[in-house]
Amino acid sequence: MKKLTSRILASLLVAGTIFVAVSWFTNMPSKEMLGTWVAPDYGQVMRITRLRAEVYRTTAVSCFREYAFPAHLGLVKLMAGASIERRDGMLELSIDGVVEPIRHTRSEFPSECAEPDHTERGAIHTFDVFWSAMDEHYPFFDLHNVDWDTRRELAPSSDDLSEVELSFLLKQATLGLDDGHVQLSMGDQGYFSPEEDPSWLRANPSLTRKLLWQTALSQAELPVQGLGGFSIRYGMRSDGIGYVAIKEMEVQKSLGQSSHEAASRAFQQVATNLQNAKGIIVDVRYNPGGSDGVAVAIAEYFLQTPVTAFSKSSWQQEGFSEPFQITVHPAQGPKLAQPIVVLTSEMTGSAAEIFTLIMRERPETTIMGTRSSGGLSDMLEFTLPNGWLLGLSYQEYISAQGEAFEGIGIPPDIFVEFDADGIIAGTDALVETAVHLLGSN
Repeated sequence: MKKLTSRILASLLVAGTIFVAVSWFTNMPSKEMLGTWVAPDYGQVMRITRLRAEVYRTTAVSCFREYAFPAHLGLVKLMAGASIERRDGMLELSIDGVVEPIRHTRSEFPSECAEPDHTERGAIHTFDVFWSAMDEHYPFFDLHNVDWDTRRELAPSSDDLSEVELSFLLKQATLGLDDGHVQLSMGDQGYFSPEEDPSWLRANPSLTRKLLWQTALSQAELPVQGLGGFSIRYGMRSDGIGYVAIKEMEVQKSLGQSSHEAASRAFQQVATNLQNAKGIIVDVRYNPGGSDGVAVAIAEYFLQTPVTAFSKSSWQQEGFSEPFQITVHPAQGPKLAQPIVVLTSEMTGSAAEIFTLIMRERPETTIMGTRSSGGLSDMLEFTLPNGWLLGLSYQEYISAQGEAFEGIGIPPDIFVEFDADGIIAGTDALVETAVHLLGSN
């Protein structure tokens, strides 16, 4: 029996090896993909061989190899949700959750990337890479009235700095940038963003997201249902008004499944159960964002026809790239054609704002509440020489009407001032205002 088992295991090992070899042959990059490719507006360099792919992040003073992985395109898509394709003479890297591909052009391999591991450099080089990354890729200094050139004066003159001292300098350099996508992840020194909370939240720090959502769901007065793997609560009120609270634009997905696919499949249950609602309140007031792919998947269920929702461009020192236009198509499942009220606040951020941008283009839709946070851009990450991470905004989203909302937020159709005192007292007047509007319609 042991010999038989050994022979079976050996046969399976041989079969598995043959399968991997055959699948590798059919999934290896084509000849046209091989070589070095650059996307300057992302500070990204890709080098592809038949067996291996490498991704580098560069600035004027640095090159850091972020990823190296087997050049098995099927495995990359299955495990990482990324695809690499050649199109129109360019190399396109599509990443799960991002609505547009990263486009690379062919180039020579940068000489500074020959020795890309810069982790042994000291505080001076760490600050230089931090400052250069922001200088080359952050487009909103003027919006926040920050003179970035003067922040260069904070650079250390010696490598003899503790982590506490270096983290203080980096924090000081970003002060004034009221932007939640400017982030520093500094190991033992923790996380920092110069973003400011809304004034009502600073005055009432007890108003956590958990408490805010609890009050909203209580005010909605409905039998709440949830979705497995999805931070959504929804239900139908006794007056026939539906309510959907989307707490974040994230969803659990299966191996090989995209965020868009997982969100679309999950939200179909919501669309089915609310098809007969007189109107629907979609609450994204305290949604900090997540995946644009999830935001698009949800919005698709509210569309009857395709809409050109927005365009987006990436920044490099010379200016913004050519805009990439985003058209959103209706979902294949049940359609929600009722009047909709979308509730927003200054805590509505990132992918939740992308959802709001799409819904603005839908007929019979009212945005109600206050302006959103104004943090629409995706986040670009750089690994600093000491291993810390810098995140920054680098894109501009433009609405179908040609409006830019970065740093100022998406304005509501009906402004209703945030009632912090009411929330503390356990009431959510905005939900009732939305119910009244839908009921009167």
